[in-house]
This record gives sequence, C-alpha cells and structure tokens, in this order.
Amino acid sequence: MKILNTEIAHINESKLGFEHWVDVTYQAPILKEAYTVRVMLLLAFKAEDPEVIDYMVREWKRRDIIHHSFLMYEVERNDYKHNLSPQIRPK
Repeated sequence: MKILNTEIAHINESKLGFEHWVDVTYQAPILKEAYTVRVMLLLAFKAEDPEVIDYMVREWKRRDIIHHSFLMYEVERNDYKHNLSPQIRPK
C-alpha cells in the first residue's frame, strides 16, 4: 500500500483533546483506483504541521487504511460481477 497524500481537513477541539480530521489518499496493488478516506487523530495538542500529521497517519493509522483497502477490494470485485451480463457472470 502506498499513501499518496495526506491533507488536514479540519481540527476540532473537544473535551478529550483535539480531533484532527485528515483526508488520506492511498493506492493499493489489489485496487483498480486510488481512494481517499477521512481518518481522525485524537491528540492532546493542536498539530498543524503537515509533516507531523503525515508521520502520525503513516505510523498510527496504517492498519485502518489497509482494512479500508480490503473493503474497497470487495466492493470493486462485487461491482465487477454485477456489471457483467448474466451469461458470463461468475457465481
């Protein structure tokens, strides 16, 4: 899996800390296209440095993004089967 881009969407302050909502664009070998998913980092401080956010996403959220790629693989695979004509649709 390759993370292509991370971009801070917005930062909200809550009772628990600062919610950093980050748009992550990634590409995986099992997928046909690149996808963008929004993840949340909950931190005790406000981090606006793109390099810090990028590092945290790559280290802390990698497993979540990999899980998302498997879900998208299933969606792509099922869409492919449903778009085929009934004569050649795999079972």
